[in-house]
Amino acid sequence: MKKFFFLAVAAVAVLASCSKNELDLTSNKEHQINFSTVAAPGTRTPLSGTIYKTTDPTFGVFSYALADGKNWAANSADGQVYMDKVEISYNSTDKIWEPADVYFWPLSGSLTFVGFSPYSEASKVAYAPASKALTVTNYVAAATTAAQTDLMWANTQKDLTENQAVYTSESETSTLKGVNMVFHHALSQVIFKVKKAAGLDDYTITVNSITFGALSTGTLTVTDDAPAWGAATVKASFDSEGADVVAPNNSADFAVFGNANMMVPQSLTAANPFAADDQTFTITYSLEKSGTSLGQKAKELALRTADVTAWEANKKYNYNIVIDLDKIYFSPSMVDWVDADPQPTEITVQ
Repeated sequence: MKKFFFLAVAAVAVLASCSKNELDLTSNKEHQINFSTVAAPGTRTPLSGTIYKTTDPTFGVFSYALADGKNWAANSADGQVYMDKVEISYNSTDKIWEPADVYFWPLSGSLTFVGFSPYSEASKVAYAPASKALTVTNYVAAATTAAQTDLMWANTQKDLTENQAVYTSESETSTLKGVNMVFHHALSQVIFKVKKAAGLDDYTITVNSITFGALSTGTLTVTDDAPAWGAATVKASFDSEGADVVAPNNSADFAVFGNANMMVPQSLTAANPFAADDQTFTITYSLEKSGTSLGQKAKELALRTADVTAWEANKKYNYNIVIDLDKIYFSPSMVDWVDADPQPTEITVQ
């Protein structure tokens, strides 16, 4: 399931050989390099939808200048740094995304743009124009969903000389155009859902917690818009951080427990009994019938299933958990008659 975030970058003119301090900063704002988002997900992770919302995290941009007669496909190694991991934030006055400093389009040659989100991960991000490789080194999925980020990379916008698209946000449209950028989710999204098995309508099953162990650290390399994760490492514990959820009846839809988890893509392994490095989850739930508490149970299960043997980037995984109970059956038998000892004496009848 792919979800894209479209960004536009409005821009303005500048000499390729001059710094922005030598430019006429009183020029029309339509000549500035601004960033206009065209997709609006929510403010909490994970982001969703196809519009980068005005309240979403700031993102980062690399930009490289090439002289006339050169193109990015053949001459990326000659690219001169113009914007070096610059933070882009939303300007609510002009309804556009832009850097804190003013950048303008060159008067000749072209610019190529590379983007990533969120900017809070900038310390791990680097770009090598010669190999066209964007690298996020040792990205770590946070243990709590509140601290997790929706890591994304953008398609390279090559050989541009002017603004491309008007920015439309979730609620308004800018009067400025921008460089059109498409963001892709780099992580996997893991969601847990629960309900009861058939025949348990008279029982109340309450899910109290779902915790899991998975690999938390990996390095992402996007080479010429082709993403690849190195092998994930470092086993860590995660908590879906959900309040108690009463499992619905089997005829109803699954109920989501806790929050979505943003995870490093990884291969899933699970043996039985489980090894220390296997990815497993533990669900804890309690049982009640007619006001009578029938205890609590914790069950460890594998995250690897017959269908899902790995978590892939830009994919959402819904673990639909059906909770069943052991029925009470009866196996009757009898104790056979035993002859009394002593037996009654013989009785004579005449």
